[in-house]
Amino acid sequence: MSNDSWKLESDLCRCCHSEGKFKNLSMPCKNSDFEEIYSDMLKNCFDISLEPIEGLLCTATYTICDGCICRLRDATDFRKQVLACEERFRDMYDRNVFKATEPVVVGVKDEPDTFTDADEEFKKESSQDDNDEFEDSLDMHYEDDHTQVVESTKKKKKSKKTDKKGCRAVGRPRKEKQDSLEDEQGKKKGRKVVPKFHLMDEDYTQQGDIYQCSRCDKKYDKYFSLRFHVKTKHYKIPRFSCPICLKEFMTPAPLTVHKLEIHNIDDRFKCKACKGIFNTKVQLRKHINNFHMLGEIYKCEFCEYESFSFEGMYKHKFKHKTVKDYHCRFCRKSFLRKTTLDLHERIHTGDRRKVCTVCGQAFVQKASLNYHMTKYHPEVNF
Repeated sequence: MSNDSWKLESDLCRCCHSEGKFKNLSMPCKNSDFEEIYSDMLKNCFDISLEPIEGLLCTATYTICDGCICRLRDATDFRKQVLACEERFRDMYDRNVFKATEPVVVGVKDEPDTFTDADEEFKKESSQDDNDEFEDSLDMHYEDDHTQVVESTKKKKKSKKTDKKGCRAVGRPRKEKQDSLEDEQGKKKGRKVVPKFHLMDEDYTQQGDIYQCSRCDKKYDKYFSLRFHVKTKHYKIPRFSCPICLKEFMTPAPLTVHKLEIHNIDDRFKCKACKGIFNTKVQLRKHINNFHMLGEIYKCEFCEYESFSFEGMYKHKFKHKTVKDYHCRFCRKSFLRKTTLDLHERIHTGDRRKVCTVCGQAFVQKASLNYHMTKYHPEVNF
């Protein structure tokens, strides 16, 4: 038996053993318009029963902290979501709502398959390469710009070719062959052609011309932008796959690194003006526009600051912002940017994504990991 003792100076969270001023597990607490009993939520969600002990430590040791409450709410909401979706699926299945699509047989020999809706959906999304270095708050900017491009290209596709006499061309159009060849080239590059993605009613809400995501409350003025956001950010459906081993990736950059490191295939993009090498066309284009100053100049409306980078201008404008309208769910701190708030809340939730490759110690921020590596592993090049 160990003689060590634990002197409690405040409440003890039964879920993570942190100390502080916490809420009782069995006492009803109001959250918005609902009443919560955390011991019942643990029982219903995980089938875990936490019983209070007898004596003076009963009240102090039968509590739960704010961080664990948040994670318990998320787990409870997820359980409700799964049960609701399964009930809806079974109901739709019993009513024979789902219909299997039959393949279209083309009566032409030695011709590639026709251009499908899935291919067009992929073409729309494939041009929106993710930027790993920029915040999620810029998603709407890129998605809206891309949507405008798609709409303009659709108008061009509506015009049909005519012959010299003004009559419509007869026979199978060349577009099908060209699109099929482009689709084959896309498969060679590792693009994954998947069935068309459809949003469900519980994925979003609509107020006039504004579409709002039900999972993170982001708002969009175009349905396609919302669909792309839900598909990639919440459902996390892979858009790219390795043509050799079929491993799937969400963005093209990891696929390029994978092909180089595993299969010794170098598909990186090289700058013709310098020795820069990049994993995606988007990274190369931003390098050319910003570093070589060949892009559009963005000017600040509040001062004389100018930048060739839209991201740089976006970040600069926070210097002029004075209202901290992003509030922490666990404490009273407020922040100018949502990205800073998300990073701060990881401290409460214990989300430590930065892991030391030497000793395995995890950290919330990259700066903390850098300090750890410099102090305890100075011989490692990181």
